[in-house]
Amino acid sequence: MTIIAISSDSYRMGREIGEKISKRLGYRYLDREILKEISAGSGISEGKLLKALEKTPSALGMSARDQAVYLAHIEKKVIGEFLKDNVVCHGLAAHLYVLGVSHVLKVRVLSNPEVLGKELAPGKDLSGDAMEKLIGRNENARKRWSLKAFSLDETDPSNYDMVISLNKIEINEAVKSIAEAVGYKKFKAMSYSLKCLKDEETAAEARTILFPRFPDAQVRANGPTVVVITKGMKREKQKKALIIKEMVGKIPGVNFVEVHIVNDILRQAAESLR
Repeated sequence: MTIIAISSDSYRMGREIGEKISKRLGYRYLDREILKEISAGSGISEGKLLKALEKTPSALGMSARDQAVYLAHIEKKVIGEFLKDNVVCHGLAAHLYVLGVSHVLKVRVLSNPEVLGKELAPGKDLSGDAMEKLIGRNENARKRWSLKAFSLDETDPSNYDMVISLNKIEINEAVKSIAEAVGYKKFKAMSYSLKCLKDEETAAEARTILFPRFPDAQVRANGPTVVVITKGMKREKQKKALIIKEMVGKIPGVNFVEVHIVNDILRQAAESLR
């Protein structure tokens, strides 16, 4: 079992490479078509799910709470697909939420700057400087998005196992290199890496349940145990802990929910000034 998660500065290019790799290896290909299934199962519109993958929350747009909920539903579904075996995934930010899973080959593909520039500004004849600035703005926007969504820099090469620039390398050569890397022993599934993937699926499901009510919750899972950390006032700690335990305890396979509620200093300070 091996999983390939592709990130690219060009959705079109990433999709082309992902489809070619899946065909070469006989793997399933997973991309944003799955948003239709997620929408049907969650009641969240496909447009909102797509927006969560592309836009950074703002005062006049999507809220941080809504983005967190939408991304949690995407993560839950994608990881469920990963657990079914041999998958190539692109366009669903999987490279950011399976960072600690060793049998996921995480690949960053960088387009030829001229090709990317024309894709970002179709029909426009940009000068070299203008094109460079446009590409830079696009990269900065993705960096802001990933830092807000997952506290990780999507443009940081250290978050990937492979980084391939298409400036000189042909697409078919890139596909060949990625396909060959799948054969490396370190990218084969082991019992521990499978456990990590299953734990992340459980944590993602807990987030889908908690985030609408507790958007600041931090969640991690370890087998049948789920640990939740959130903020609260001293007077509400016991009640909040009981609510969280009841909500998360309904997840199949979860036998114990550990809740830690830290003091909400900002709320405490605001109330003291009233």
